Amino acid sequence: MRDDPTTWYDEVDVVVVGYGFAGATAAITASDAGAKVLLLEKAPEQHKGGNSRVSANIVFWPADIAGGEAYFRALAGPYLDNISDAMIRVWATEMHANKAWLEGLGMTPVEMDYVEFPQMPGADSVRVLLNGPGPVGGERLWRIIEAAVAARPIAVSYETPAVRLVKEGGAVTGIIAERVGQRVAIRARRAVVLTCGGFEANPAMLRTYVDGLPELYPVGTPYNTGDGIRMAAEIGAELWHMANVSGPLLAFKAPDIAVAQWLNLPHGKSYIFVAADGTRFTMEGEPCSVGDAHGKVLRHGVWMQQPLPTPVHMIFDETYRQSGHIGKAGTDWDVVHGNHYDWSDDNLREVAKGWIRKADTVRDLAGQIGLSPDALNATVGRFNDAALAGADADWGRSAASMAPLVTPPFYAMAMTPALVNTQGGPRRNQDAQVIGVDGAPIPRLYSAGELGSIYAFLYQGGGNIGECFAFGRIAGRHAAHEVPAAAALRIPAPA
Repeated sequence: MRDDPTTWYDEVDVVVVGYGFAGATAAITASDAGAKVLLLEKAPEQHKGGNSRVSANIVFWPADIAGGEAYFRALAGPYLDNISDAMIRVWATEMHANKAWLEGLGMTPVEMDYVEFPQMPGADSVRVLLNGPGPVGGERLWRIIEAAVAARPIAVSYETPAVRLVKEGGAVTGIIAERVGQRVAIRARRAVVLTCGGFEANPAMLRTYVDGLPELYPVGTPYNTGDGIRMAAEIGAELWHMANVSGPLLAFKAPDIAVAQWLNLPHGKSYIFVAADGTRFTMEGEPCSVGDAHGKVLRHGVWMQQPLPTPVHMIFDETYRQSGHIGKAGTDWDVVHGNHYDWSDDNLREVAKGWIRKADTVRDLAGQIGLSPDALNATVGRFNDAALAGADADWGRSAASMAPLVTPPFYAMAMTPALVNTQGGPRRNQDAQVIGVDGAPIPRLYSAGELGSIYAFLYQGGGNIGECFAFGRIAGRHAAHEVPAAAALRIPAPA
């Protein structure tokens, strides 16, 4: 049953759906162009910011435009599909413009050495920017953007999820949202901009679009449930890049933890990751570390999605257990929002909870986690031989990172496939217009950010944030300069 409005609850020039970096940038840009802007946010005010706020807060910045174009083409590889030359050129140009724009808002750009694919054309142009010196994360960049929104006459409505786009005469004229349990119609005289993220917190959508991983959890916001994708598809938007995700990475999920917990592995050496058959399946390491580039790995000379033959377990010995905490995240959704699980420094609380299983022998440990005792025992033995020889013939792990698993008791922790974010959604063009299945722009509908991201395959760290700013500005500019639509519905008089 459709709930077409008979009256408008509110009326503005531009409605922006989703308050992260993309939505904030679109709102700032449209407001600076003279538009009256309303920013709708699904989350409560204390949880605003989405993935942007809890990300590494780094910005991929191509130091020269031609190099940026070459690097993007290399990242997309065989997945360029319908990404036009004009789209790539605009992406590179606006990504390059990010630095000056952010400096204008008060950012102090500091370069970080982080090129994920140095062997690719254009890699020498890649820079990654932090807001001031210090570690990644920590909301330093988010606070700059949040302050810029607060300094402008931008109305923000929290706990107001968008439900459906209103389309009249072929053009988007507003949106249906839920506010305090009631559905309300909000008119957009000029345009609607969708910036409400991906679908990493929607299990059904993940099973539909991400092959081979029936169970996935986000490490970021739990509010990204694919709302913008659904709304755009309902009015005929073409979808692209739906199978491309930033991940999977290995994390940990338990009922006590709202989202998957990012793992900061201790620097001990006596541990391995094993698959459902008890064998090693990759070079072990931290998420997004050497050998794993945001869920993509080099196999047989080509880049591909990291296979995670679940269930996956981390196997380690007493020496590694004593080397430090396994799951105390430095930054993720729970940490930033103050309700994180405080992992014990010695991992013993988690052993007592049953999250980490314990046994006197590797064979007994295998029995506890449903693996073949012979297979797991053989895998540990093979790894121990490699560690003693200082050469990992199977996966190329460095000698300095390996030590035999020989000190009982032995431990196993189930690992959870997790996502930083999804990249797919409604296709957009170089003007940030959402494209319909007929190949034409849907009038007065724009998008930015990870909702329909340009990234088709490989991904450079900081790229989504850079894209949020680049296409947020493009969407905000074009939305603000749309000619106001004639009112088709009656506006209720003030009470």
